[in-house]
Amino acid sequence: MRGAVRRLALVLALVPALALVSPPADAAKRCKALDGDTVRCGRERIRLRDVYAAERGEPGAEAQRRALQRQLDSGEVRVRRRGKDDYGRTLGDVYVNGRKVRQSDIGPRGGRGAEYRRWSRGQKVHGGHP
Repeated sequence: MRGAVRRLALVLALVPALALVSPPADAAKRCKALDGDTVRCGRERIRLRDVYAAERGEPGAEAQRRALQRQLDSGEVRVRRRGKDDYGRTLGDVYVNGRKVRQSDIGPRGGRGAEYRRWSRGQKVHGGHP
């Protein structure tokens, strides 16, 4: 009887810790790269934090999307959610086999985020403010 109580106490102590980590994306919710910095897992769109890819139609955009998809296909995907962006997407960190997907995994910085950073430092990009 005492052993059963101890096991139950241990299980109850571990339950809160398990809630902090998102479950892996199962086969039915396979993650797909929509571009180089956004993925869809099931019905959820996730914008990777601190990753800035070329926009669709810009040079390098398709190569960055393919690089991100290769990462997603290489193992177990987990998401650490960090809020929502202005477009309703989940902002988060995406991990594959426990390793965070980073800018260096998909290629050089690109897209509007890079344009804004150059503009905000006083450099004129694409005729001014993006």
